[in-house]
Amino acid sequence: MMDSIIKSDLHYQEHTGVLTHVQTQPTEDIILERNSELRKNPGVLKDLSFGRSLANIPFNMYEKAIRDGFLLNSGDAECRSKELFRYLKSDEGKKCLVQG
Repeated sequence: MMDSIIKSDLHYQEHTGVLTHVQTQPTEDIILERNSELRKNPGVLKDLSFGRSLANIPFNMYEKAIRDGFLLNSGDAECRSKELFRYLKSDEGKKCLVQG
């Protein structure tokens, strides 16, 4: 079941002897497209009973952000919050916003 959410493939290049791991998320484009539609219609997200939704970050983008130095998985909640807002201001992070 996890394979349908996150796909993991190994690619071997015989001429160089290099083995690479490629991880993809088939739903990433769907998530980013939905985020874009939500940004176009700011009144759509009116249900604040469970908190205010700011962003939907696909798992692969979350993992890449951590590799790029954003401390999204920090044990310190204040640090984690600051890093999330720093990420959401980046070009890649802006795609994850559901509100303008």
